[in-house]
Amino acid sequence: MKSILKDSRIKRHLLSSLREREVVSGDEIAGELGVSRVAVWKHVRELIELGYGIKATPKGYRLLSEPGKPYPWELEVRSYYLTETGSTMNVARRLAERGERSWTFVIAEKQRAGRGRLMRRWVSRKGGLYFSLILRPKLRLADAGRLLPPVCSAIMRTLGTYGLSSEAIENGVYIRGRKIAGVLVEVAGELDMVRYAIVGVGLNVANPVPENATSLMIELGDAPALLEVSRRLFNNLGTFLKETPEVGSDDSGQEAVAHL
Repeated sequence: MKSILKDSRIKRHLLSSLREREVVSGDEIAGELGVSRVAVWKHVRELIELGYGIKATPKGYRLLSEPGKPYPWELEVRSYYLTETGSTMNVARRLAERGERSWTFVIAEKQRAGRGRLMRRWVSRKGGLYFSLILRPKLRLADAGRLLPPVCSAIMRTLGTYGLSSEAIENGVYIRGRKIAGVLVEVAGELDMVRYAIVGVGLNVANPVPENATSLMIELGDAPALLEVSRRLFNNLGTFLKETPEVGSDDSGQEAVAHL
């Protein structure tokens, strides 16, 4: 399995067909996409390895279950997904240095060295939502902190869709004094202009948390799927950040090749 997962038109089409039809033959998908049946089989095998319950029958493939994870082909944003990494901040920074476009998300299932403000360690166990967003805002280096409030607002709006009331304190979001999310903003550039900014977010969903923290699982009794939470939060980030004139929807830069 590749260490970094990218979007795939074959996986998108295959999953769409499996969700619409009871059984889908490999020959049908191959014909619709103009690829070989072996290529379709390869993608089916990869999806099974990633947690999709797909059964091969004499008539074709059947979709029995889904992992509910924010894989790139499940999202409407440009993204990469890592099953495990040191820190999404480091991966996003390397991509940004190679010219990756603004509004690219780097998502990890878990991090070995997640970090928060002042290089504090952010425990990133499986079950949480951990990602970094590459932006290329037209900001002075000293004004980079202006990215923090809209990100916190997007998190609070997302929590509100689950009926949860929260507040932002410095670089975190809290429910009744217990931290549920942290935000980190790192920038590169000169004093008069930011070349790129990396916005990192860690949101506790169904992951184990310290005693002084909380999660969606704790607050709701049953955590929603990470894919659902991701879609809501990414949509809200777009709403709040794009209301900041210096951020906008700038797509400057070249698509990076993700050999990390």
